[in-house]
Amino acid sequence: MTGNRIELEGRIFGQLEVRTTPAGTTVLRFTVECGAHGEELRLNVVMTGEAALSAKPLLERGGQVKVNGTMRALKGSLKTGAGFEVVAASIERSE
Repeated sequence: MTGNRIELEGRIFGQLEVRTTPAGTTVLRFTVECGAHGEELRLNVVMTGEAALSAKPLLERGGQVKVNGTMRALKGSLKTGAGFEVVAASIERSE
């Protein structure tokens, strides 16, 4: 299978952000610290809609999570080579 797919597991770093857009869409954002021991790797995760509302109660700062989704470049970041985020299709708490 080809395509843009990412699966990661790590701890939630920092605070969760939940907001509602003017159009009424729920947006959940948080950062996952998922590097190997002694290695810093933090990826920003975003999820929208009803799935975001369902996932929010399962998540807490410092908690372990598994995220499946795709990567996307942030606007204007392709020129600089930086600025990606994970668009989550599913999020679950892990032990």
